[in-house]
Amino acid sequence: MLFDLPKQRSNKNNDKLLIQKSKKRAASNKTGGNIIDRIALIKSAVDNHLGEFKNKYLILNEEILLKEYIEIALKADNITIDLETTGLNPMLDKIVGVGIYSDNQTPAYIPVLHKDIMTGIISNQQLNKDIIIKYFKKLEESKAKFIFFNAKFDIRFLRHDFNIYLEPYWDCYIAARILNEIEGDGNNDLKSLYKKYCNPDFDALSFNSLFKDMSFANIPIDTAYLYGANDVDITKQLFNFQKEYLNLNHEREDLRGLANIFFNIEMPLINIVADMEDTGIKFDVESAENLLIDYSKKLTEIEDRFIKEYSKFKNKIDAYILKYPNHKLSDPISITSPMQISVLLFDILGLDMPKNVKAKKGSTGEEVLKAINKPITKIILEHREISKLINTYIAKLPKEVNDLTGRIHGSFNQVGADTGRFSSTNPNLQNIPSHNKEIRKLFITEKDYVLLASDYSQQEPRLTAHMSKDKKMIQAYIDDKDLYASVGSIAFNVPYEECLEYRKDGTVNEQGAKRRSRIKAIVLGVCYGKSVPAIAKDLNISTKEAQKIYDKIMKEFPGLKQFMQESEQMAIDLGYVTTVWGRKRRLPKMQLEKYIFSYNGISSNPNFDPLDFDSFEDADEVSDDIITKYTRLLDNCWSFNKKRLIIEQAEKEGINIIDNSGYLAEASRQCVNSRIQGSAADQTKKAMILVGKDKRLKELGFKLLLTVHDELIGECPEKNAKEVSKRFAGLMVKAAEELKVPSKCDVIITKQWYGEPL
Repeated sequence: MLFDLPKQRSNKNNDKLLIQKSKKRAASNKTGGNIIDRIALIKSAVDNHLGEFKNKYLILNEEILLKEYIEIALKADNITIDLETTGLNPMLDKIVGVGIYSDNQTPAYIPVLHKDIMTGIISNQQLNKDIIIKYFKKLEESKAKFIFFNAKFDIRFLRHDFNIYLEPYWDCYIAARILNEIEGDGNNDLKSLYKKYCNPDFDALSFNSLFKDMSFANIPIDTAYLYGANDVDITKQLFNFQKEYLNLNHEREDLRGLANIFFNIEMPLINIVADMEDTGIKFDVESAENLLIDYSKKLTEIEDRFIKEYSKFKNKIDAYILKYPNHKLSDPISITSPMQISVLLFDILGLDMPKNVKAKKGSTGEEVLKAINKPITKIILEHREISKLINTYIAKLPKEVNDLTGRIHGSFNQVGADTGRFSSTNPNLQNIPSHNKEIRKLFITEKDYVLLASDYSQQEPRLTAHMSKDKKMIQAYIDDKDLYASVGSIAFNVPYEECLEYRKDGTVNEQGAKRRSRIKAIVLGVCYGKSVPAIAKDLNISTKEAQKIYDKIMKEFPGLKQFMQESEQMAIDLGYVTTVWGRKRRLPKMQLEKYIFSYNGISSNPNFDPLDFDSFEDADEVSDDIITKYTRLLDNCWSFNKKRLIIEQAEKEGINIIDNSGYLAEASRQCVNSRIQGSAADQTKKAMILVGKDKRLKELGFKLLLTVHDELIGECPEKNAKEVSKRFAGLMVKAAEELKVPSKCDVIITKQWYGEPL
């Protein structure tokens, strides 16, 4: 598989020894140890690890050296840039040094803010920042193609600290995520990727731990330059590797599709996301403080109700305490302790673990408590919900507000999810609960400004119609009909109007709403890869009834069924599925055999003849009869425990069976979901680019603030809201013009997120 090279072990044991010493010294430093020793260890490790580059890498700490380097760099096609900084916040931290590497020169390091560890005085062995900015202005005005690793980070720092903007041509981090989105957590950093794809002997992961709790500004320049220049060196080498695959004219169709995603969606989006983070969104701290008071009162009230409820069982609790004097129950019983709740529910009250829930005995997870469905479990769930809202949002969000701007500047990762969706941290603005309007209303606007929220109407079902090519689904959208009502009309064999929530006179149609709800759950269930039993559970109907409706839909909308089958077959044949615009989602487990059979040992094979050398290579192959027998037994099992017993029995007979059916089922559910959700992510990103780059919207003072799945949220002066709203929606629709079905966007204008429409 592309981007799946074997890992090799490094021989640099000296580094590891130095790091172990460094960690001990680091612990000592926190209690007053000598930090000079720590720097000496770092210097020694750097020399050991990168000493071979001392005569190759340059330090540009004189104006004449910087001038010459920049003049030559301006004639190059590509310039690689990498920054070392005092921290991770571009709005608060500073640039310590700049790594630079142009095609026709050697890697170099420009020290900016290094200082003496003992005195804190800025080193005089580096250039004044104004001189550096003067030459970087020449880079800003050039036509050079700039290469970065995590470009958003570097371009934001350059903006805030140098007032310089360098247009990113290539981001090696994003390229890596496009080429192999399942690289895995912890394996997407520069050093790991370089080691895997460029130099298997490279070992810097442990080396990097030397800098933990140590500001790079305190590292002496004669050591720092090796590290900083090496970063741009390996970034450039990683770029050289990646560019062979991300090519719009590549002979392979799948790689042309990935190149389209990279060059036409992800790279243009970097600027938009950087602007969005710099702008931030205004937050109402005062209202949050009042909300915290209200919710804290609610929590106290719930705790009082909990005590009152379990006090009904005082006799049972007292009997348990007498019987088990070493019990771990507190007085009062703690509603926040899973252990105490487990003892109360199962040991004292004698409740049974729900049979329809997969959980360990004594578990008090949400699904278990919901299934028990007793007054006391409802109180516990209510307490957990309020606690989560307080700890995750109400008490935490005010701490994220920038004191200078009064806004929250979250960090967005545009390739954070394997499907291509955004992720968000510090704080997670993608996960602000939609069901709680009080929390979303804390996000507000400046005076005389408004928020504009625009989302796609039925984005995923429309994409399903497009990708499935189902004529009836496509026609429903062309006729501007409600898809769910159209599908419901056919599935239930009733008029279209009888599957709508409201009648023509505006009155509620209860039966119509019920039908539409069921169809919506099934259509979205298909989009999300849900099983029929899961859909039945969502609808609170029997699996048999859900299956009947599901089968009718598959029969009446053959394109939908074919799309599901084709998506699974694509994953089986290729190991991946693709979106409308060419993004890949790898599903390698779809290519697994359902069951893998082997003998415990050669002697376990009853047909093995040690003297028949011609058949020796096939000695470990289990016969077709045995495979057929056990496959039939396993396929007829619907219980995990029964399957386990069959596998144990086979093992006693000398046959090992690896059961991959669970992996296959999970991968199968992701086939359709990945294609639709990934396409939705691509479509929303295309809309962000159009909206973020639109000249007229900028003239009207519009700024993009947030993206939450299919919804974009921005702000503009209230006086321009009407024109902005119309253009905003139009650009989002334009982003989907390649689809076979028309798109619709609804724009809501408010003063608060989820506030009353103006």
